Amino acid sequence: MRYPEKEETLTAGRVIIPEDEGNKPVNALHAFAAGAWLGLKIAAMIAATLLCIISLIGLANGLLTWWGRYLNINDPPLTVELVVGYLCYPVAFLLGVPRNGDILKVARLIGLKLIANEFVAYRALQTQAEYATLSPRSRLIATYALCGFANIGSLGNQVGVLSQLAPDRTADVTRVAVSALITGALSTLSSASIAGLLVTDER
Repeated sequence: MRYPEKEETLTAGRVIIPEDEGNKPVNALHAFAAGAWLGLKIAAMIAATLLCIISLIGLANGLLTWWGRYLNINDPPLTVELVVGYLCYPVAFLLGVPRNGDILKVARLIGLKLIANEFVAYRALQTQAEYATLSPRSRLIATYALCGFANIGSLGNQVGVLSQLAPDRTADVTRVAVSALITGALSTLSSASIAGLLVTDER
C-alpha cells in the first residue's frame, strides 16, 4: 500500500526463473558452499550494521548527556530515547492514553522502542518501577504500540540483508528504508489505537 506497483510486472500470469549460467552450481556441494557463503555474508552484514548503529546511538547519547549536565538536566539524563519520547507525546495522546501522567511514560516507551528495539522497551515496561503505576488501559495500549520491528536496528538489518540478496537493487532498498520504518511504526500504532478505542474500562 505504501509503495504500490503501477506497471505490469514481467512475471504477470507466469513464473520466470532467471538462468544465471555464470553462477549456476555444478553439483549439490557447490550449491551448499555458495549458500553457506551467502548466509555468512548476511550474518556479518547484520552484525556490522547493528554495531555501527549502536555505536552511533551511544555517541549521540554521550554527547546529549554531557550537554544535559551542562544544562542541569540529570534526572532523567538527556538521551536520544528521551528526546524521541517527548516527540512521541502527541502520538501517545492520540492513541488514547489517559491524561493522568501516563502519556509521557507511554511516549518514552515508544521512543525507546524506535531507538533501541521492542525487546528493550518491553523489558522496561515489565521491570522498571516508573511503569508499574500505569493504568490497565495505558499498559494495554503500550503493549500493542511496542509490538513490531520498526526500529533503527531493524532498519540496518533490512538494508544489509536485502542488499546482499539483491546487490543490484541496493540503491532502491536504501531509498525506501526510512519510509518502510515509518510505515511499520504506523501499522503497530494503528493497532494500538484500535485497542484503545475498544477498551474503555479502567478496571
